[in-house]
Amino acid sequence: MMSDKILLVDIDRCIRCYACEVACKQEHDLPPGPRWNSVVTIEPRTVKGELHTDFIFATCLQCDDPLCSVVCPAKALTKGGDGVVHIDGSKCTGCGICVLACPFGAVQLRPDRRCVWKCDQCSDRVDSGQSPSCVQHCAGGALQHVTETELLQIISGRHTAGAGKVRYISTKWRLSSRSDDNAL
Repeated sequence: MMSDKILLVDIDRCIRCYACEVACKQEHDLPPGPRWNSVVTIEPRTVKGELHTDFIFATCLQCDDPLCSVVCPAKALTKGGDGVVHIDGSKCTGCGICVLACPFGAVQLRPDRRCVWKCDQCSDRVDSGQSPSCVQHCAGGALQHVTETELLQIISGRHTAGAGKVRYISTKWRLSSRSDDNAL
């Protein structure tokens, strides 16, 4: 089964409970240390006279044109029909070129084997009709796994940014690559 769903991250709803990180580690039996997703704290700052702190869920964006896949000499990373960048562990040599190429730090060398790993948006769970583990366990409701139609309804009137199979939304922040005091 191929998922046409997108991981939607509502910046305004993240409560920094780390349930997404714990759920991912448990789902994929990850050891202490490596994380396939993380909650990043945007430190307190003054914006238009008010103090703000935000928490941003960070993970592999499953890029439309993934640089990690392009540079892999073993062709171990490929973008599947489901839009997810998959790793064929039997082909990976652990050279780390993809780790260096990923602009988001999403691809990591495994500490226990000579290969790489990263988020695959819980492809096995999604193929069986479930949500990714991070979505299922998100206590604040900041993560959703939605269709393109659902996405268009949810983002109406909200600011959006994203790439690949991940979209960020907010009512507080204009999500933009321009640098001004109202952009995240």
